[in-house]
Amino acid sequence: MTLDNGKKIVAFRLIGFISTVIYVLYVFLAYFPKIFRNIMAENTLHIITAVITLIYLVFLFWPALMKFRYIYFSADERGITLRWYKTGLIPGDSKSIEIPADRFAGYQITTGMMGMHHYLTLYQRVQGQKAAYTPVSITALSAKQKAKVAEALNYYKSAG
Repeated sequence: MTLDNGKKIVAFRLIGFISTVIYVLYVFLAYFPKIFRNIMAENTLHIITAVITLIYLVFLFWPALMKFRYIYFSADERGITLRWYKTGLIPGDSKSIEIPADRFAGYQITTGMMGMHHYLTLYQRVQGQKAAYTPVSITALSAKQKAKVAEALNYYKSAG
């Protein structure tokens, strides 16, 4: 089984780009040609600009606040592969975990920030000990995708 959330991440980047274009156009139209100053008071224009700026910043920083990651997950008879990278304004390095099927020692899905963030922790057998990898944010996965990941990992968990 293989899955990734590339379409969702592209959609968030597209929303960020479109909202930036709309915001720049609004600022240009509101303050340079003075179109809105004939219609409304300057204080009202400043309040509207503050609200629009706040909405724009929420759109811009939402992926970072929600810890969205591009996720590639693959599970087959040889093992489990999990790749991810940070999205948002400042993308991060891509990282990867590869666990052979015979060394997989379980997983755990946890939540944080009042249930808004979801994390996947994978475990591997190393020298007879159970070692945990760093938790990976899977918040950007849909509920259906999270269920598929859990189903695939449960298969391995029962196998060893």
